[in-house]
This record gives sequence, structure tokens and C-alpha cells, in this order.
Amino acid sequence: MNRIILVAFILIFQVADLLAGPGGKIAKTLFDNPLGKVLGVIFIVVFFPFIIRSIYKRKQAVSSTKSKLDQLTHIDFEIFDEINLRNRVVDVFTRVHKAWSERDLDGVDAFMTSWYRQNQQSLYLDEWDRKNLMNICTIREIIKVEPIHIRLTPDEEFNGSRIMFAIRAEMEDYLVNIKDSSVIEGKKGFNPVETVWTLKLHDRVWRVDNIEQSEMVSSYMKMNSEQSDLIIERLLNGRLA
Repeated sequence: MNRIILVAFILIFQVADLLAGPGGKIAKTLFDNPLGKVLGVIFIVVFFPFIIRSIYKRKQAVSSTKSKLDQLTHIDFEIFDEINLRNRVVDVFTRVHKAWSERDLDGVDAFMTSWYRQNQQSLYLDEWDRKNLMNICTIREIIKVEPIHIRLTPDEEFNGSRIMFAIRAEMEDYLVNIKDSSVIEGKKGFNPVETVWTLKLHDRVWRVDNIEQSEMVSSYMKMNSEQSDLIIERLLNGRLA
């Protein structure tokens, strides 16, 4: 039942994107004709309580994560200040997308963990080079950046700690054949897209360590944060002692 609700919830938000502009492929296929639009409205009405519940839980997760960050500023302001973090996330998001579109990650080593850099190069960019493909990826506007989960390590410098951010941006993202400019995957045009970016701390620098689809937001919201809470409590008590 939970899986059905999750699928329904994803479809609902794709419908919402479609009503505002061209949305996801599934939503367009299901609700592009007049009858489909009527069914889409009925669909939203039926699952409306689940939408409200999910929105509420998301707000709780964001509020809880921001509260933890606020507490952590008393321990290390430079690393955990919300404004500093947001600026870093926006910088990472923008630079990595630009490098990705240019098929050259050499200039963004300071913004990615070595594991993620090697992973993306071997899994995607090298393969696309062999197939003469290019990912056209252009950001028009970053709409919202929300911290949804934090995972602290007991390391004195917090090395290895991670923060998951849900980033919503209006962007264009599609794969083309370099030889004839034909679109292989995705579509031209700007649309609101949400992805989940995990930033990992090493030597006091936040770097992207993973990028996932928006469906992962609900998974991170459910994760236990007890360990991080205990670390924060221990550190704050130590400062007061």
C-alpha cells in the first residue's frame, strides 16, 4: 500500500508540473487529453490527504534539519552556518552542471569527492564520448534549496559528515547525438526539476558525493537521526561544562 501511495504521489506532482507547463513523460501520456485531465483531477482529489500529509512531513524534516544546523553553528559556525551552506550548495550545483554539460570534470575537482568524480567519469562521460553523445544541461533559475537530512560523524573535524539537500531548479536537460543533433533522451525546453544532492565534508570543505532523483526525499525523511542528535548534545554539553 505504501508503495502504491508513493507512486501515486509522484504522478500527482508530475501532473502539477504538467498543468504549469510541460511535465514528465508519464504524466503527459496519462493526462494529456481532455478525459485524462478529468481523471487527473479526480486522482488528485482522492489522494489529497496523502499529499497534505507528505507536505507536512517534509516541512517537519526540513525544520528539524535546520534546527540541527543552528545548534551546530555554536560548535563550528563557518562549516554549518545556513547561509554559508546554501551559498556552497548553489556554487556546487551551478559549477557541476556547467562542467557536466561541457563534458569536462577536471575543473570541478574541488566541488566533488574523488569517488563521485571517478564514478561519473567512467559510468557516463566516457561512455557518452564513445557513443558521440552530449548532455545539454542548462540552469535558468534555482528555485529552492532545502536541507532534508544530516548525518554527522563523531570525528572531531566532522570529516565524513553528510547533508542531503533537495534542490528544485528550472532547467533544460537532454541528451543529443553530436553528429546530427538529434535528441536521444529527454526533451528541449525548461522545466522545474527536483534532485537530491548529498554533500560530504572533508578537510572543512563540502563536496558533492551523490546526486539522486526526487523520490529519495521521502526515504531520507524517514531515516533515523538519533546518532546526529547524540553527537550534537554531547558536543554542546562539552562546551557548557
